Amino acid sequence: MTAQLRQPNPCENMNHRRENAPVGHCPQCGGVVNPNIPVAACSEAEHALARRQQSMFCVHCGALLIASR
Repeated sequence: MTAQLRQPNPCENMNHRRENAPVGHCPQCGGVVNPNIPVAACSEAEHALARRQQSMFCVHCGALLIASR
């Protein structure tokens, strides 16, 4: 049995700690949290919805949604 060790991540999102995260990318830092989920081609409507939910990054494609301040 081999366990894959993950590098420490300064992001506090719990998806980084999950064995099988339900999303491909972290909504807070944009990092890949589940490499087994293929990158999806998102529409602007999906990105607009994610912005309204206050996500910094798209969980499907990892794109930056909100300009940093």
